[in-house]
Amino acid sequence: MTRDEAARAGGSRARDAALLVLLATAALLPSLFAPFFADDYLHVEVAARWRDALTRGWILPIDLAGTWWTPRGLSVEYFRPLVVVSFAVDHVLYGAHAVGYHLTNLVLHASATLVAWAIARRVLGAGFGAWAAAALFAIHPCHVQGVAWISGRTDVLAGLLYMSALLCYLESRERPGARGEKPLVALSLFVFFSALLAKEMALSFPAVLLAHNLLRPQGESLGRRLVAPGLAVVVIALYFGLRVTVLGGFHTPPSPFAFHLGDPGLVFHLLTAPLVYLGDLTLFVPGDPMVTVPFWKAHLALFALFAAAAIASLSSSVRRAAGGWTLAWALGFVAVTLVPVAMLPVGEHFLYLPSLGYCILVGSRLPRSAARLDARERRGLAIVGGLVLVFCIGRTVVLDGVADASRRTTEQAAAWLDRSPDAKLLIVADLPAGASLAFALGLRFARQGRDTDVEILSILPALTTQGARPSLVRVTRPDRVELRRNDGFLGSYIERALSGSRKSFEAGETFERHGHTVTVLDAPGGQLHAFEARLTDPAHTLVLGESEQGLVPLLP
Repeated sequence: MTRDEAARAGGSRARDAALLVLLATAALLPSLFAPFFADDYLHVEVAARWRDALTRGWILPIDLAGTWWTPRGLSVEYFRPLVVVSFAVDHVLYGAHAVGYHLTNLVLHASATLVAWAIARRVLGAGFGAWAAAALFAIHPCHVQGVAWISGRTDVLAGLLYMSALLCYLESRERPGARGEKPLVALSLFVFFSALLAKEMALSFPAVLLAHNLLRPQGESLGRRLVAPGLAVVVIALYFGLRVTVLGGFHTPPSPFAFHLGDPGLVFHLLTAPLVYLGDLTLFVPGDPMVTVPFWKAHLALFALFAAAAIASLSSSVRRAAGGWTLAWALGFVAVTLVPVAMLPVGEHFLYLPSLGYCILVGSRLPRSAARLDARERRGLAIVGGLVLVFCIGRTVVLDGVADASRRTTEQAAAWLDRSPDAKLLIVADLPAGASLAFALGLRFARQGRDTDVEILSILPALTTQGARPSLVRVTRPDRVELRRNDGFLGSYIERALSGSRKSFEAGETFERHGHTVTVLDAPGGQLHAFEARLTDPAHTLVLGESEQGLVPLLP
């Protein structure tokens, strides 16, 4: 290749890379204007005390924004020091301005898109197919939750590091015996260790290396192909040693944040979760434990049709895939990278890394040169790509709307606190699910000078007040509030998450909480239907409930 040809090729790659960055940014640009939401408040607070979080891990205190049925001390422990560091840097740069945190997520996503392109070129060969795979990765709607939600950074950061480690290793295999081979392998293992420090989901890396080496021997002996996967297993052992040392043991998430052997519903989850993920990859129907999963459980016939459509869409891509080994690589990557989250409730953000395999599968259907496409095929691809981009933007706007509704709920509660200077305790009767996670932290964030305890009586079974089934709230005495829900409480994922291991109730049971006592009034068959909250100090307690105008006081 002459110098002029090399310059032209370099310029073409630069234009292609710039277009990928533009696509990745445009697809999720509305997220820049979204406020903090749910776990975001916890990340910001942890960032302010990052030294403790690095040396002791950090804890998601479920009981902090829990209901009266939430066991005290219920929490989930995490060891993700790189995530803590990234938020600490954002905290220094942006303080309490959410736009900066969203900007970091967008930069990470654009970087991951470029790495995905580099991996696609090594799997599919340089050309249009590999670029199209990266373009789909840039705008795939399944990335909305990971990128547009600040707390989704764990998956985006871990995915970027995981793919970078894989890219380093693939590059090393293209230099067998060369001086740069061993340094690239060492760099790959180091970046893989960094991915583990961002999220545990990176544990699948040795299996991906092993599968790749078995599919692509490249003239190497079996023993040589097993070296890198073996070293990656050693890295995992070092990671677990560090994790156990910092956390003082290996603590698995409690139910329902994770399924355990013998749990009711485990078999159903293992059978349906892959289909839910497949539907998100192929049909762009989000997998969400609070919205879509309950709907599918209540409409199994519709779920069967949905699963059939997802399988048919995947079958179409499989039939058109170029090369058996490419098909095995792509599908294997999706399956292997999902294994670490198999026992966790369905979460769309888990698809950030596995989606790379699906995007490469789709890219393999296209020729290496765009010139081989006729005008009709180009027009069809442009229309499909535009529709996917619009769909991604639309889902980003919807998620931003949920975050904004959560912000309004928090601000309404803060405004009522401003009007109640003597209130030492805030109790919320029905809190929207979107605002429930880390609600107390969000309120503290909104009114940093106000030190008020927060308690929650129940969680609405919807992300926002729209479409929710509110409890029937009745003030029976100046110090007593009764809540009833005919279809029962603890029906949503959030309510079950806040209940811990508590599964049933009995009429007459009492629960002592800060500033109030709850008595179960009606619990047929152990299912909670009605309860009464008696205030200890009504004069210094602000009780809020939902109305058409939002949160309003229930008691004088």
